[in-house]
Amino acid sequence: MTMTHRTFAALAVSALLATPLTAFAQQMGPADGPRGPGRAEMLAKYDTNKDGKLDDTERAAIKADRFKALDKDGDGKVKRADFPAAVEAAREKARQDHELAMFDKMDTDKDGTVTAAEFAAFKPARDDDHRGHKRDGK
Repeated sequence: MTMTHRTFAALAVSALLATPLTAFAQQMGPADGPRGPGRAEMLAKYDTNKDGKLDDTERAAIKADRFKALDKDGDGKVKRADFPAAVEAAREKARQDHELAMFDKMDTDKDGTVTAAEFAAFKPARDDDHRGHKRDGK
């Protein structure tokens, strides 16, 4: 295995491990709860004390649901063979959420459609990834 293949493999494994987490709780903030696409739905489902934040107990419920989604046969174990398909499904959901967030930014009059003028006028900030996060990680 060449160095390039090893680097790619390491990156792929990192992505596989991180993707299920991001798909279930997009951009979880340490103190202020989820941000981005699905924020309202995430808080409605998991913020049991309705304080607008997710505490440790509420985050534990999210993790339990993440695991349940990976545990295809419900036996309390994630099978190696099931893991890639579960990660791919999570990756697809995250991709769709990202695309819908970009669409929502283009739809400036919020009528559920993007006109040619709205499309032409759309200019993503150079340092913004369409979800409000800075590309430099800050």
